[in-house]
Amino acid sequence: MPERHPWLNLWRLAWPLVVAMFLQFSVGLTDAWIAGRFGADVQGAVGFAGQVLFLFNVLGTAMGVGLVAVVSRAEGAGDAAAVDHVARQGLLFAVLLTVPLSVAGVLWRPTVGELAFLPVAVAERARALLPLYAASLAPQAVLNTAAAVFRARGRTSLVLVTWGAAAALNLWWVFALAFGWGGLPALGPRGIAAATAASSAAGAAIAAALVWRGFRVRRPPGALRPDAALARRLWSLSWPAGLLQVGWNLGSLALYAILGSLAHGAVAATAALTNGLRIEALLYLPAFALNMVTAVVVGQALGAGDPAAAERSGWRVAGAATAVLSSLALPGFLFSRELAGLLTPDPAVREATHFYLRFNMVSQPFMALSICLGGGLQGAGDTRGTMKIVLGCLWGLRIPLALTLARPWGMLGVWAAMVVSMVLQGVTMAARFRRGAWKVGGFGAVGDGGRA
Repeated sequence: MPERHPWLNLWRLAWPLVVAMFLQFSVGLTDAWIAGRFGADVQGAVGFAGQVLFLFNVLGTAMGVGLVAVVSRAEGAGDAAAVDHVARQGLLFAVLLTVPLSVAGVLWRPTVGELAFLPVAVAERARALLPLYAASLAPQAVLNTAAAVFRARGRTSLVLVTWGAAAALNLWWVFALAFGWGGLPALGPRGIAAATAASSAAGAAIAAALVWRGFRVRRPPGALRPDAALARRLWSLSWPAGLLQVGWNLGSLALYAILGSLAHGAVAATAALTNGLRIEALLYLPAFALNMVTAVVVGQALGAGDPAAAERSGWRVAGAATAVLSSLALPGFLFSRELAGLLTPDPAVREATHFYLRFNMVSQPFMALSICLGGGLQGAGDTRGTMKIVLGCLWGLRIPLALTLARPWGMLGVWAAMVVSMVLQGVTMAARFRRGAWKVGGFGAVGDGGRA
């Protein structure tokens, strides 16, 4: 991206992503709210099915990381043919990877026994919802792949168009199909999953059409045959990002297990973790948007042969993210008890949530550094380095320290372990970015084999 007016360019790239992510966040909240209108068993089934869908979506989101690294470099180098080729292949890989999974999920009819780890009522509901959610897997992979291409080219407004269209349709259809609005059949809980599948398909169609329209080079012979060399390169760049996502979510489950084993206050502590993660998810929307921006500006600057500009851009965006998250965390810290009271009327849960916020708001500047500079490293193709830092701090420090401190201090020890690990993660990520090996390693360059 041009160095002139850097803050204006940063704003131009970031605001569509912030809005798009907020719309997606709203969809998740709306689904949970509507599910709650049908009962706790439906709410539990929708949450479980959503987690299953997220697990399989790791394939698409991880490949998006590799696509951004490769496409942004080609875009920065002005290689239109390479950009078009990788975009075509990315969409092809998304279809080849996820269509078989989608079909298998639609045809699979799990028994209550196969879902025995769930309460019987939740398992019965989940059996009806899982095939519909499975139908949305392939469209969401296409949608996310197209969004990665748009981001890598600096066209974040198209991300807003596609994600926004899918979110807007979902927000309408989930009410219409669940409650029978506008002459549509009232499907009840199945309408929630059907809205997800239908809106994903519509968003994928819009995204694929926009990618196709943006091609600047006439399709060469064999353009739709899988490129084995590119597939290997994308795999090398993408698998660490996928492992990072899975490892991070397993780490959250481990925290729930630690808090659930407390001798006193286990229920309040687990509820507080849920509340705290929801609040942080809202705070992180601008930070993750800036993470995507950092990946793009770093990758494009490297593609243009200007590693110094890549580093300047990375620090600039990280500074902006630190300022934004700090400004959002300050009221969260000062008014933590009042904010906790908005989420729960239970005195014990409210107090536990208050302490979660008091601890974790302190670490937000370091979280901003980790998110944005990690995005810069991923944009440069250094996906293994990012994975090692995040999972090392999580499983090498946070979980063992939480286990150790939970014995004498209960949930406060777990909150403290989260803060310590996040501070180390932010500092370590900044140190790796500062060392600059990513500037000369050729991690994400087209034709480099995806070394990481």
